Amino acid sequence: MKKTILSLLLILFVTSFAVSQQWFTSFKFAKRLAVLENKMIIAVWEESALDNIPVLVEADNKKLYQLTLFENEQVDKLVWQYFIPVILSDQDYMQLAGKHLNGKSLKYKQRFNDDQIKIMDPNGNIINTNQDPFSTANLTNLIRNYALNVGYLQPELTNYFENKSFSSTFRLTVKYQDMATFAHQSVKKDICELSGLYLAEAKQKLSKSDFDNTQALQQKLELLQLNEYLILGKARKVYKALKKINLEDVDAINTSLFAFLNYTSLTAINKVDEALKWKDQVNQTDLNKVKHIVKN
Repeated sequence: MKKTILSLLLILFVTSFAVSQQWFTSFKFAKRLAVLENKMIIAVWEESALDNIPVLVEADNKKLYQLTLFENEQVDKLVWQYFIPVILSDQDYMQLAGKHLNGKSLKYKQRFNDDQIKIMDPNGNIINTNQDPFSTANLTNLIRNYALNVGYLQPELTNYFENKSFSSTFRLTVKYQDMATFAHQSVKKDICELSGLYLAEAKQKLSKSDFDNTQALQQKLELLQLNEYLILGKARKVYKALKKINLEDVDAINTSLFAFLNYTSLTAINKVDEALKWKDQVNQTDLNKVKHIVKN
């Protein structure tokens, strides 16, 4: 992918006055298309689009060029190749804010409201919330970091898109955590924070449910929070939290995850002998994740 990006960027310094392809204006349609095409969404507010947003692009010699998002043909090609582009209507602000900002962090709300480019998953959740809100967006880096092929999540994304139940939200949380486990370090935190949005939503849905095993499911969500810490390299924090949990209090549906968290956190903090006591309880799929977590 990087070779393709760089070969296209070689000619970006040539100013093009060709008419760019029109971005979508229906957020609902853009999200559906993103699910179907396994792409992330690139979005800007309508008023911001009128100002013709400047972006930085990197040529093969690593030199940065400042171009415009809507008036350069090559920039336009890159946007359409790697993302589903949509202009958010200012008239829909209150509706979108009511739907997407409930319970979100301050930095999330700031990125939602600002004039910067927003990269979203197919459900409209923003992933690039950690970028400087006052600097010019680097389109090359946005592509390298966030042009994720979400085909890995396709079944879970589709199920969630069609029915936002506790089950679909929970499964998408787990899948995003798996993606974060194998992701490059530069984007690992962003994917974990994206997963965290679904984890928070799952907790909210569970609190309003009447499942027979609500307590067990609540425990599973708490363990998934520890798994997020583990992915982010906070093994000692996970180890301390697990020591406070009695094995007999772990529900049967959570024993596999509990064993994985113990084995991985102990391995990461070099308590090898203690870790080996848990290894036989960890399945091969999860064992394959350990090396990607421990090395970070």
